[in-house]
Amino acid sequence: MYRLRGIKLKKQKKSFFESGLFSLKFFTALFVFFLSSFLFWQRNFVKNHVVEIFNPTTEEEKKESLAESTEKITSHIIMEGDIPADIFSKYGKLDANEITNLLAASEDIFDFTQLKIDKDIDFIFDENEKLSKIAYYPTSERMVVAEKNDGDFVVEKKDIPYFIEEKTVSVKIDEFLYKDALDAGLTENSILEIADIFSFDIDFTTEIREGDELKAVYQKRTLDGVDAPDGKVLAAKFTNNDNSYFAYYFKNENEEIGSHYDADGKELVRQFLRAPLSYRKITSGYTGARFHPITKTVSAHYQIDYAAPVGTPVVATARGTVTSAGWETGWGNIVRIRHDNGYTTHYGHLSAYGTGIKAGATVSQVEVVGFVGSTGWSTGPHLDYGMKLNGNPVNPMSLQLPKGTPLGGDVLEKFQQKKSKYEEALR
Repeated sequence: MYRLRGIKLKKQKKSFFESGLFSLKFFTALFVFFLSSFLFWQRNFVKNHVVEIFNPTTEEEKKESLAESTEKITSHIIMEGDIPADIFSKYGKLDANEITNLLAASEDIFDFTQLKIDKDIDFIFDENEKLSKIAYYPTSERMVVAEKNDGDFVVEKKDIPYFIEEKTVSVKIDEFLYKDALDAGLTENSILEIADIFSFDIDFTTEIREGDELKAVYQKRTLDGVDAPDGKVLAAKFTNNDNSYFAYYFKNENEEIGSHYDADGKELVRQFLRAPLSYRKITSGYTGARFHPITKTVSAHYQIDYAAPVGTPVVATARGTVTSAGWETGWGNIVRIRHDNGYTTHYGHLSAYGTGIKAGATVSQVEVVGFVGSTGWSTGPHLDYGMKLNGNPVNPMSLQLPKGTPLGGDVLEKFQQKKSKYEEALR
């Protein structure tokens, strides 16, 4: 949908050229038209030296995209105060019985009464302007589709049918990684993914140098011709201080989710993340003697304090089981998690807990467990993050964990084949 915005022009006196036989405005407009045409041609038909397309659209994909060209789509972005039943009635033209049938049909697949703010929902109508299906997008990867047949619905979850191009991008650090990568064509999500991939080898806050280089192959995705969130980073090489680090995305046939591996087939992800939040400023480190600003005493501080705005998401640094989530004197709202190999972590002074975070809940690495606050004995918004091994405090900042178990046998051979596909692009 396009919206026209009115532009108010100031009234000006006519110039000599405007009142003469030759109009300066005419020739200016003509020049701008040809210049714009040239720039459009250059942008769309001249290959950028930074980005290379690996797999353009096939004729079969083009035919598939035209197969349902007669359908009409009404889209809506969920807003605060929206009532699901009203949305289905207003945009989908469903009556009360049909809404009831939809909720019943989707009961075991997705709860349509729990639509989330800022998420998209599409209502697709056939050539007779009758609703044929509903598509809701709870995540950037999966959608919930409800196909209508008379008054009944068939509901299922599907992968979003993006059109995907594999592109490679080269970045040389002149100012700082984030800006230089954006200038080269990467999106914020891909930049953050790359930082996460290499986060256990490179400290991106202190170790990046001018002249460092990044090369990456990633999935550029569009949906119905409109830019969509980028997909996976498939391969990457980061050269930092003359040392090169490699990462290759690989998913075995029996796995639902893949991971990134180094050139030898060792998983890059360690058991623990370096930090439980991305926005971080350490205000109090791991020490045996710290002056407490509230009790006015000197005591041990076997955890890390991260200053951050109230509401900043806090994630679990490793998968585990929540042992407690509640109020504790001094700590305020705190979450405690038990992990594999004898480790435990805690996350204190939270303003609120993540969805479903309670004693006994299983959490995955990077799952949101709460939000930064200033509850308990606190002089300002911050996260108190601590870790123990077999009951004894350990310093999360100096924890050294080996890379994951390397791939072996036939799986390693498949990985090497996948890796060879991208080696030339990363040279």
